[in-house]
Amino acid sequence: MRQPDSASPPQSRPDVPKPGPITEVLVEPGSHQLWVTLGGEQTHRIDLTPLLAVETYRTLRLRTLFARVQVSTNGHHLLWPGGARLDIASSLQAGPLPVRTLAVVPAQQRYRPLRPLPIEPTVVQRLLQLRPGELDQILQRTPAPAEVLFARLYDLGVFLTGHFAPEHLAALMRQPWRYGEQRCPGEPLLHTMLGWLQWGRPDLIERPCMLIATGE
Repeated sequence: MRQPDSASPPQSRPDVPKPGPITEVLVEPGSHQLWVTLGGEQTHRIDLTPLLAVETYRTLRLRTLFARVQVSTNGHHLLWPGGARLDIASSLQAGPLPVRTLAVVPAQQRYRPLRPLPIEPTVVQRLLQLRPGELDQILQRTPAPAEVLFARLYDLGVFLTGHFAPEHLAALMRQPWRYGEQRCPGEPLLHTMLGWLQWGRPDLIERPCMLIATGE
């Protein structure tokens, strides 16, 4: 009499890494798309258009309301006025809600240029009042294509000149900057905005600038 085959041990499923907390969310102009940065490492461009057919999210069809998206205090949800909320981790991992991921890029390469490409290097150098050779150092250190980096630096320059007197920008870029001191207390070369740019981390300048812009 044939003995039944012994049951095979259950196959363990590989752990799927969970996304980190949301560190930034930006609205793609003219659409229902968002740039969502998780853990400060990866930025997901997601399309929420299919989500607008769900009853609880229909109010987000109003783009003025959609643009008022915020990050929850624990960094796990996107929140809108009126109570709409989105669990970003489950949505990105094939969750029940219809959210489309259009692209995933390193956070350092995330950009939304205010000015159409291409942007000339001389424009960026003049806007940020960089000295000869400083822009070359930034290009060498930053792991992003030159045209992408020029767009991000242009955006940064537009923000800074819009909030600070342009004639003081050169000095401001080189003065001690508390955010840099807090992030790298033992690295005096990284205690200025220019130092962060030369180290290839424009995202660490964009983050506090975004906080200033949103009043947080």
